[in-house]
Amino acid sequence: MTDCANCHAAPAAIEDIEVEPPRPWCLGCATALVRAGDPVLRYRSLGEGQDEYARVLSRGSTAAVRFG
Repeated sequence: MTDCANCHAAPAAIEDIEVEPPRPWCLGCATALVRAGDPVLRYRSLGEGQDEYARVLSRGSTAAVRFG
């Protein structure tokens, strides 16, 4: 399992595919980004956590999620 690129302490739940190279984030760090106003909008699930991140993203962000 890949560790979070930010905290290096937790396993990554999503991978930001808007940056090159793609950057893995744990659920806690990705959620903190949503609350800070800089959510990861294009991401790939790396296991569990995607559904929880999508819920946090929909509640805590004013950014539009792109589908497709």
